[in-house]
Amino acid sequence: MSLMPYISIAVIAVFLYMIFRSKTGTGSSSSTNKNRYQTIDDEFNAKKKAKQEQIDRILEKINAKGVDSLSKQEKALLDEYSNSK
Repeated sequence: MSLMPYISIAVIAVFLYMIFRSKTGTGSSSSTNKNRYQTIDDEFNAKKKAKQEQIDRILEKINAKGVDSLSKQEKALLDEYSNSK
C-alpha cells in the first residue's frame, strides 16, 4: 500500500487552506477596517451620522445646562459645524 496519494491530498489540502486563510485575514486591523463599510458612501454616511449624534448631544447639553456649560472642545466643534453648513 502506497502512501503517496495520501501525502499528495494532504499537501493540496494544506495549500488550499493557506490560500483561503490569507484571503479572509481575520487578525489584521486594516482588513477589519476595510470590511467595516461596504462602500465609500457607507463610510461617509456613518461618519456623518456620528458627527450629527455628537452635535445633538452638545445641543441637548445646551438645552439642559446652558451655553456656559460647554467645554472648549465642544464650543469649537459646534463652531466648526455651524461654519461648514
